[in-house]
Amino acid sequence: MRPCVPRIAATWLVLGAAATLVGGCASNAASASETANEQAKTRAFASGVNLRPPDLPGFKVVLEAEGRSGPLNRPIEECDGGPILNAVNHGVASALLQQRKVPVQTLSSEVYRTPSRSFASDYIKAADSRRGLGCVQREEVRKRDAVGLSGKSEVVALRPPLSGAPVSGVRVWRCLVRDRACKSSPARSFTDRLWFAAGPYIVTLFYIAGARNEAKGPEPLALPLERHLIALLYSRAHAHKP
Repeated sequence: MRPCVPRIAATWLVLGAAATLVGGCASNAASASETANEQAKTRAFASGVNLRPPDLPGFKVVLEAEGRSGPLNRPIEECDGGPILNAVNHGVASALLQQRKVPVQTLSSEVYRTPSRSFASDYIKAADSRRGLGCVQREEVRKRDAVGLSGKSEVVALRPPLSGAPVSGVRVWRCLVRDRACKSSPARSFTDRLWFAAGPYIVTLFYIAGARNEAKGPEPLALPLERHLIALLYSRAHAHKP
């Protein structure tokens, strides 16, 4: 007896659904494989570039850091008009290194993979713009208010730390409310972010200086240690040629 038409139709629907599921699984598997491959490449590049304890004699590892989803918090990315990094593509960070004698100094470096060379350059350009600096300032105020701190902060662009190299940076001065200007306060602290694009990667150096730090006067100049380390990261990044 021949099967009825509805039964034949049902059979083809099941087969069609199975084929769709297999195709979807294959597509997902390929996507997962590509992601794993990109992450492996990022880790390999970062292992050759990031800071290591021997780079900083006298500094101790205080935390085995994990990479964040991007060098900037998402509210800043959404504010500065530049491209936004995919939160899935976490960066690869060095250990957090610290020298505890006064002034306390804390450093780390991070590598982030972006979709392309132009994406990395545009990301940095947007964050370094006047609009981008304003976005960082607003985020600083938001974070301070969220935890109830009474201090204040000022965001300024650093002067280019490496002559002839496309390296830029931003400094966030922090001080007490009673200080007229953070950059002139004797009790000021600051956080610097120095970075550059290396192919599709963004390489970032974070430097945190406690009060009574080595910054001389209000000029936004990277310290000698920062210039030495960003030059080291820059040379390593270009030696690996991503």
